[in-house]
Amino acid sequence: MMNKVQRGLLAAVIALTTTAATDTEGAQSCVTEHGLQDKLGSGSAKIFVNGVFFRAEQGPSSGGGTFTDWLVQGQNKIRIEYDGDDAQFSITQGCRDEMPDDEYVDQAIFDAPGTKTLSFIHDRPVEDEYLSAEIAGEEGLAEAIESFHKAAVARDIDAIFALQAPLFRDAKRRGYPVDIARAFAREVVTKGATKIAESYTITPVLGGRVYQVLDANMEPPIRVVYKDENGSYEWSSGSYWGRFDGKWGIIA
Repeated sequence: MMNKVQRGLLAAVIALTTTAATDTEGAQSCVTEHGLQDKLGSGSAKIFVNGVFFRAEQGPSSGGGTFTDWLVQGQNKIRIEYDGDDAQFSITQGCRDEMPDDEYVDQAIFDAPGTKTLSFIHDRPVEDEYLSAEIAGEEGLAEAIESFHKAAVARDIDAIFALQAPLFRDAKRRGYPVDIARAFAREVVTKGATKIAESYTITPVLGGRVYQVLDANMEPPIRVVYKDENGSYEWSSGSYWGRFDGKWGIIA
């Protein structure tokens, strides 16, 4: 029979073992994500992830967000093009669904217009469609974009969905509600007013796997706006293209 000292030691060992197991489970369950916090006192900024346009910011403003697209395993570079004289951009790190750590992974402070690059390490494999796109030049891309424009004007939603096959493969893999997204697109595209950019620029990114198609304002080449008694709804697409099995498709 154990005496009080033995029982106390056993209880302490059990407590320590349980705590260690809990800590290990917590460490293993942490999926590290990186994000960007920005604060602009003036001017505007364009932000790129590995050369791909991410978003634009107009000062004075502050905000943040998590990087989920255009990542690669290993080093990722964030380029910031800024035209003001008072801004700060910081790379954050933390566990998914939790507040990021207080310490920044990297940071850029501007007191004059310029371009700076930040970086962070993404330590997990990336399964997104864009990394399996073929590197084979842009032959046929202009024709694919034109067919997309014609489908939008004709409200041919099935032709649009066919071109968006890579986009929906990614969405399904990530667990996004594809059926809801399709239903929304069908409603807006078949009933809304289509706006096509007068001109756009085609830029190869990610080593030529992806082609970025944006207008002068860094907006998608096609937008459809639908209004009803409940409000206004907008659908846009066609900004990023890739070739899969010899056929061009929309990635985002």
